[in-house]
Amino acid sequence: MLQTYPEIRDRIYELARWHALRPDWVDAGRTTRSLLLYNSEQVVVARSRVPLRHMDPDLLAALVHDLENVFGKGWLE
Repeated sequence: MLQTYPEIRDRIYELARWHALRPDWVDAGRTTRSLLLYNSEQVVVARSRVPLRHMDPDLLAALVHDLENVFGKGWLE
């Protein structure tokens, strides 16, 4: 499983390109960034919070769950 923000961000960009989605980082806090994924019709198909540091297992599990319907099972491994 990917463990750092840059690794997770890069995987999201890679899979978004593969699935013809546009990632948009709508806001950033001290510990997370909010992510929206848009399809070609500019409809939000997924949203999640991505941890920036202190990779909390609960936050990572929520991230995996939130994006699993778009990227497929095991996308973060």
